[in-house]
Amino acid sequence: MMKPIPRRKVCRFLAHRGIQLIVGITSYSFLSCQAGKSLISDNDAIEAKILSESGDFLDEVNRLKKLALPANSRLYQPPTFNELKSFKLLAKDLLSQNLNEVLNRANSLNYELIKFIDTTTKQVFYGLREKLKPGLPIRGWGSYFINFSYQANALLEIPHILFDEFSEDIGAQVFLISVSRALLIAGAHRNANGINTADVCNPINSIFQVVHKTWVSPNTKTWQIHGFGHATKLSFPNNTMSVLSNGQGVVTNEILDLSQRMKIRNFQAYTYNNLLPSNQINQQANQGIAGTTFLPLAATHNIQGKYSHKIGAAFTHVELDESSRFNAQNRDEVAKIIAESIQSLAK
Repeated sequence: MMKPIPRRKVCRFLAHRGIQLIVGITSYSFLSCQAGKSLISDNDAIEAKILSESGDFLDEVNRLKKLALPANSRLYQPPTFNELKSFKLLAKDLLSQNLNEVLNRANSLNYELIKFIDTTTKQVFYGLREKLKPGLPIRGWGSYFINFSYQANALLEIPHILFDEFSEDIGAQVFLISVSRALLIAGAHRNANGINTADVCNPINSIFQVVHKTWVSPNTKTWQIHGFGHATKLSFPNNTMSVLSNGQGVVTNEILDLSQRMKIRNFQAYTYNNLLPSNQINQQANQGIAGTTFLPLAATHNIQGKYSHKIGAAFTHVELDESSRFNAQNRDEVAKIIAESIQSLAK
């Protein structure tokens, strides 16, 4: 039979174990706090490396437009296979908010990661922007901005910078007003090295297409802003101010919504489609005018559209006439209309 343990020893044992428990809890709490502080310090350290800017984002886009490589400049440098592959990883890291990796990858590609705060809307964008040497871009690959606090899961794309005049201004305004997810801006005139040599809507293995493919998903809607001139307009009804298409001849909800909004605000829109002129949907979209009339602006070969359709994502190609783009008041109004349509469909 075991002897009973004296009460004094029991008390001393419990007291000792209590002290150990308190010390353990205190140590764990201290280490947890230290880990938290370390994490915060790491984030602060990363943010400190990012180039921070603030101002009117529309001014920034206008600045980028002025830096774009002009037509027949012979300055555009097509990316190599390895550069395309590296930029895909860079775009993926930015989408995932892996900013430390973005900093490392961007530098190796002669790009910089910037944090831009728009002073008007207070929106914060993280952007990939080509470094200038000296004072000018050396490859013309474009600029790409993402809003981690977006309200509309949409990509705004400006593929024909300089060529489709003022499409940059309209696209940037739409991006701001709609609080969309991302803005993609080409960095060179589509004819930078000759006819269509830098046209990112064609299959030329562009950085623009790499970013589009990386940032789009089945739930992401893409809106491209384009422009057409007087010569093209001659083959359309006289009142044509916009031509909408999804690239497949289908009248989507996005097209119907935007078309109606534009008409209500006196921006006559027509839609490319493959329906019979008497079809009820074509009557609603085109007032009975055959949708095939607008084939020249149908975007049937647009590679961003083709990829979007491949993964089941919505793609809307917006063509605007000169009266919609060359007048500042009209630019502001049409940007609001497109942004309102994006917002309404995002709900």
